[in-house]
Amino acid sequence: MVARNYRLILWFLAVVAVLGALAGTARYGFARFSGHDPIAIQVIVKSTDDSIEFWQVMKAGIEVAASEFGATVEVTGSRTDADVDEQIALVREAIDKKPDAIILAANDSSRLVPVSEQVAKQGIDFFIVDSGIDSKIAKSVIATDNRKAGQEAGMEMLRRLRAPAEIAIINYAATAASLKDRERGARAVLERRPGITVLDTYNAEGQRENAYEIAKRIIRQHPNLRGIVGLNEPASVGAGRAIRELKLQDRIALIGFDSSVDEIKQLEEGVMQATIIQKPFQMGYLSIKTAVDAIRRKPVPEAIDTGSLVITKQNMYEEENQKLLFPFYDK
Repeated sequence: MVARNYRLILWFLAVVAVLGALAGTARYGFARFSGHDPIAIQVIVKSTDDSIEFWQVMKAGIEVAASEFGATVEVTGSRTDADVDEQIALVREAIDKKPDAIILAANDSSRLVPVSEQVAKQGIDFFIVDSGIDSKIAKSVIATDNRKAGQEAGMEMLRRLRAPAEIAIINYAATAASLKDRERGARAVLERRPGITVLDTYNAEGQRENAYEIAKRIIRQHPNLRGIVGLNEPASVGAGRAIRELKLQDRIALIGFDSSVDEIKQLEEGVMQATIIQKPFQMGYLSIKTAVDAIRRKPVPEAIDTGSLVITKQNMYEEENQKLLFPFYDK
């Protein structure tokens, strides 16, 4: 029932975005005659993989904000979260288009630094959304506090375990700052508990199928495994699929990230015990709003924490949590 409602809401968001775009044509014309120049923004996300709902929801937020603030926005992204070379090329292409702003969700915290610095050198306003780089050149960073979110995942795991136990962490793209911070946060909590052994972090290299195969292998090799933390949507769903197939949901606790239809189903089935949800619609919306404000010479904060929340089967049906699971932005 929840999953079906989620699909209906995604369709609704798509309709809203289309209607907003039509209305935005009028707003765009109004911007010309109200003293505002037309604004062009390039957004480069980690992946254009349609199976990852996080990016679909963020794009819906981007589209609504673009129509509301009279901006022309193009969203591109590499084919997978692990394709750093393609993302670097996309940033270079975005620079050549000479937009007013570039917004980046970086696949690699270090390798994206040189090309990002080129953005600033060209006089283009630069912003980070979701996942950052090892540089302070962004005018604003709009993202979850990922270290804190990782700590929340670790604490939620400990509530479900009794020592001695082994825990595995499955990453999706080991070079992404957001996922590295989640891992650090989770480890900081888990490694303090006596009797808990945190295994080496496993990297799915940008493939959901890899996360599934990794989870099966870990389960076979570690009979004392009692928990898996998936650091994003595909890693969590892949691990959940392995746990479900092996019928181990009563033995292995799964703590995930994000709120896709598959994850909601896993929560309902008891395959996943909790997921740390972000707010991708709000993230997308606020990234455009912040860029437009900066271009129009309004002050913008250096960082905007879009927040996170622990969702379980017990609290997922509460009204406020339903609003967060289904990504509306309350402006």
